[in-house]
Amino acid sequence: MSDRILRLLIGLLILVIVAWLAARSFSGFGGGAEADDLELATDVQAIDSIVVVGPDETVRLRQGETWTVNGYETIPETGPSITRALEDASLGQMISRNPENHQRMGVTDQQGRLLTIFIRDAEPWSIILGERAGAFDEAFARRIGADEVYVLRGSLVSLANRTVDDWRDREIFSAERAAVQRIEFEYPDESFAIARDSTGWRVASTGAEAELSAVSTMLQQLTSLRAIGFAADSVVETLEWDPPQLRLRVVGLADAELAELLFIENEEIGYFVRRADMPIVYTVSSYTGDQIARREADLAVDLAE
Repeated sequence: MSDRILRLLIGLLILVIVAWLAARSFSGFGGGAEADDLELATDVQAIDSIVVVGPDETVRLRQGETWTVNGYETIPETGPSITRALEDASLGQMISRNPENHQRMGVTDQQGRLLTIFIRDAEPWSIILGERAGAFDEAFARRIGADEVYVLRGSLVSLANRTVDDWRDREIFSAERAAVQRIEFEYPDESFAIARDSTGWRVASTGAEAELSAVSTMLQQLTSLRAIGFAADSVVETLEWDPPQLRLRVVGLADAELAELLFIENEEIGYFVRRADMPIVYTVSSYTGDQIARREADLAVDLAE
């Protein structure tokens, strides 16, 4: 055997020994043990609530007539998302039983996110989720009071990392474009309306033709108006809505009011927006708000020329 081959074999042997020692240290001599089966309610109707307690905030999902998160209405797909997450959740092999590894895996009581599922007529199920464990849908997990750490796999990992705002419904207003017949604009210094007729859109007071591309862009934003976020409670208390910078009334067939929207522009946020009949204050981007908050001079062809 040549010296070169001998050196290669010795090098490979050293690598194998180092890898084995590292794995042994990391796992606390516990690698290979199988996790207990996850006893989760795959029937979403059996769940009363899901609570995730993290270092920064607590997320409380509660099921009633609809799902809510910390008292707010959630996105429509909340129920199906939770059902899928419970169905595909699984614990892999135990990778450590050494408490000294808990901190670097993020599964200490202080670091981790405590996920508890409260099930009607059954004991709640809890687990501490820590750092990501390789793939996007994998995280280190430890049961309360236990030293063993496993890898939790499935979409439950990403759901447990959502914030309150991630769960909240961001739809402000939605309607078919053809259903909108009239839009009324009320600014502190100007009020006007545009209305649809058989030939298109016109400024209601003068009959001037409305600029087609401007109206089309406005309707595109307005009829599928979604927030980019929500105003913090501390900010909501400081906002003056009487009057708002813009009051926008959307009218449908037979003069039926589809929505009344209030806008306040903000240099940093874009726009604060709320429906007149709801206290929730949304935020929308400057681009979206600017396309909706038009002036008469922006819309009337004969005034713009």
